This record gives sequence, C-alpha cells and structure tokens, in this order.
Amino acid sequence: MVGMRAPGPLPGERAIADQLIDRVLIEILGGREAAPVYARLLSGFDSPVAPRLVAELLGVRLAAAVGRATQGGWTPTDLAQLVRRRADERHTPMLVCLVRDELDRHPRDRIHPGWFDELGDLGPSFPADLHNALGLEYGLALGAALTMLPTIATVLPPPGRVLPAVPQSVDASDAQRLAKVRALLAKAESTDFPGEAEALSGKAQELISRYALERLVTGTGDPAIVPDIRARRLWIDAPYVLAKAMLVDAVGKANRCRSAVSEGFGFVTVVGDTGDLEAVELMVTSLLVQATAAMLGHVDRGRRDASSRTASFRRAFLIAYASRIGERLATATDEAASTSARRDALVPALRRRTEEVDAAFDFTFPRLRERRTTYSNGAGWAAGRAAADRARLDPRQRLTRGNG
Repeated sequence: MVGMRAPGPLPGERAIADQLIDRVLIEILGGREAAPVYARLLSGFDSPVAPRLVAELLGVRLAAAVGRATQGGWTPTDLAQLVRRRADERHTPMLVCLVRDELDRHPRDRIHPGWFDELGDLGPSFPADLHNALGLEYGLALGAALTMLPTIATVLPPPGRVLPAVPQSVDASDAQRLAKVRALLAKAESTDFPGEAEALSGKAQELISRYALERLVTGTGDPAIVPDIRARRLWIDAPYVLAKAMLVDAVGKANRCRSAVSEGFGFVTVVGDTGDLEAVELMVTSLLVQATAAMLGHVDRGRRDASSRTASFRRAFLIAYASRIGERLATATDEAASTSARRDALVPALRRRTEEVDAAFDFTFPRLRERRTTYSNGAGWAAGRAAADRARLDPRQRLTRGNG
C-alpha cells in the first residue's frame, strides 16, 4: 500500500498566510479580546489558509521575535512585564519556554548568569500547541505582544556576546547591609503607626547613605577596584507612570544615579554604580508603596471632597510627593557627606563618580529628550507635599517606637 502525504501549501499560500498573520497580530495588539476569535477561525475547517501552515509560520515568528528582542535589550523580566501589560500573565509560561529555546541556541559560556536568574524568577515553562484553538490563542496573543518592539538600553549582555570581566563578588558586609535595609523598609510598609514607619524609613536611608559614601571613598583610593557603572530597568504600573517615574528620578539623583523614562512601555532605566542601583531599587519600591498608601489614605479621609478623587488630584499628589522627597533626600545626602570623617577625600570621589555616571548615561541615551511635567490640581500638590514631609527620611534620625 502506498503511503499518503498531506499536500503541501499551494503556490502563494505561504505568502498569503504570512500576510494574514501580520494583520491578525496587529488587530490583537489593538484589542486583546480578538485573540480567541481569530484563534477559532484560523484553527477551524473554514480557515482561509491551512491551519497547519498558520501553526508553522506563527511558531517561526515567535522564535524570531524573541531572538530579536533578546538582542535588542529586552531581558526575560522585561518581556514578562511587557506581556503582562499587552496580554496577561497566563502567557508567561509560553514566553519562558521561548526564551529558554533562544538561550539554547548559544554557547553556555556566552550567556550572562542574569538571564537564567530572571528566567528562574518567572516560574515554569510550558510550550503551547499551536495546532489547537487554545494553544493558537496563546500564541497569537504572545505574538501580538512581541510585535514592533524597539531596541532599548542594555542591562544584561545579549546572549551569544563575549561576556565582560566577571564582576567582583558581593562582600558579606554588603549582603548584611542590604538585608537590614530590606527588613527596615518591609516593616515601614506594614506598620499601622505612621511614626514608626517614619523612623524605619529614616533608618534605612541612614544605612544606605553612610555605607555608600564610605564605599565610594574606599573604592576611589584602591586602583584594583574598577567602578561598575551599568543600567537597571524598573517597571512602573499604571496609572500615573510619569508622576511615579519622577519619584524614581528623585531617589536616583540622591544616590548619584541618572534615569530616563519610557512612558509608553512603563519603565524607567536607571544608570549608576551597582551598589547605588541596589539602593535606588530598594528605596523606590518602598516609597512607591508608601506614596500610594498616603494618597489613598488622604482620599479616604477627604471623601466628602469630590476633587480629592479625581485623576488630576492623584497625579498632582504623586508629582508633589516626588518633588518633596527629592529635596529631602538631597539634603540628607549632603548632610551625610558633610559629616563624613573623610570628607576631604569624598569631594573629589563624588566628582569622579558624577563624571563616570554622566559618561555612561550619555552613551546609553545619546538622543534623549527632556520634557516638562505640569499639574493642575493645587489641592493635590499641597497634600502630596505634606505627605512627603511626614515620610521623614533624615539620615540622622534614629530608630524609635511609637510616634518617633
């Protein structure tokens, strides 16, 4: 008996299927609810092109899209955040599988460990079967989310590139300090007593400032220690992305870092020394939680005032909060520097660090544009300033209980 093979695509059918997938992905990017509709259509008997051809071409597209993204600055965490916003978290396992497949294409010794660390944080991988309606729905949604991604700042060396020199291992004292800071900030976020939260946040900033300045002076005087200036991406949840990004910028400036926001995607890229970047991320994470809680608390207290529930009030609140926090952190940093036992050596060290960060930032963002941020709600501005004043971040503050 002669074996039968399934007929291949007709002449031109592959090109038609390619064009159809193009249009479908754009439609889904404009509205995620379209994914199951198109999945049912393209996997059924009445599909305008062969379903097996759709599955084949979509699989090739997904692999190519992930490959382009990983070479264009997007890390596993970035891609997962993007997919969560453009689709939803159900597609993360399929994304993890695609990224793992991409990494398998490169020699292990040319993949930075950070790629595997980020993948591990995202959880298990699961390949979707693009030959059935549900799997095709997931594949189309993921393909739409990965459509038209620009090149962004590199925070991890792309897989396949020659890796830079291995950075110095984290000192035990570094790990202990960060553990203390995390513990203090976690308590500040969870306590129901404002005074205790203020004291805990102040103590965290005190540890950060004191240690960072000591490390800066010591590192500058040791020729064996090379500054490790790099970029780190912080993702911000909507709404009010730009207002929240101002808080990131304020904390970054106080810790000798510079930042740039991509409002459309919802992330801020911060450039600075690795130790300073760690401090910025810790403080930003905590302050965003505290700022949101303070804003919602003010709205609850002023629920008779309808203006406090408007978007303009909340946006003005967050902008004012960021502005005032920036002022206070800058003052705290200046005071920590002025009281340093090695302040004569600190001044030139700070100048060199500024030059190093500026050079790295300008290289990373050669065509950066600045924009002004305005607000229209005076009550929100006043409330935000007051809330920032209550979040005492004076590094001289000592840890106390009760109302501090």
